[in-house]
Amino acid sequence: MVVVTTSMRDELLNNVFAASRIEIHAPVPRMGDPSLRSSFNDRNLILYAGQIIRGKGVDLMLRALARLKTPFQCVILGDGNHKAACEALSQELGLSDRVTFKGFIPQEELKGYYRECSVVAISSVWPEPIATIGLEVMRYALPVVAFDAGGIRDWLTDGQTGFLVRWSDIDQYAARIDQLLQDKALARRLGENGLKFVSERYDFDGYIVDLETMFTRVVGEVGSRAA
Repeated sequence: MVVVTTSMRDELLNNVFAASRIEIHAPVPRMGDPSLRSSFNDRNLILYAGQIIRGKGVDLMLRALARLKTPFQCVILGDGNHKAACEALSQELGLSDRVTFKGFIPQEELKGYYRECSVVAISSVWPEPIATIGLEVMRYALPVVAFDAGGIRDWLTDGQTGFLVRWSDIDQYAARIDQLLQDKALARRLGENGLKFVSERYDFDGYIVDLETMFTRVVGEVGSRAA
């Protein structure tokens, strides 16, 4: 059984699957553009990119944004059946002039936001298998703030590649975003740490070698039993 994070492995173990039959092989995110770095400018842009459905926590993120002390702009990319409710909540919280819902955009357009982004917000509160958007933005040396949900802790190390916030703790979530908006040197440092980590840990050649090794071993085990 192949899973992508320790969280998924632990779920199988909790359901009495044999540990010896489980392997973690995380997917490799898209390669970033080596020349692209954020300006971390005074726009203080917060970016969310993903589905807008219950469990993705966009409503919690909006409530956290309403607590920020630092001037900011937030762009929310994506769509889903919770979008209308989140747009109404944004208006109710007085965020309409600072939060923009853009819907889905082409992948290439994302780079324009990456060039100005100061922090990427991942607000899922359901047990994410891995949340690959986090790995993708780390390819662009962007810091991430996320709730500790599911497999996110496999790649987001608190205080090193971003901030991993207690599950559903809106106040701490807001405080960590504020910290990155106010301290751009810290935001850059965490972003560069994330790029180094994801480049080393989620390497495509290593991923292929690990899969080939696993398949070779499994085929050998099946062959020996058949003999």
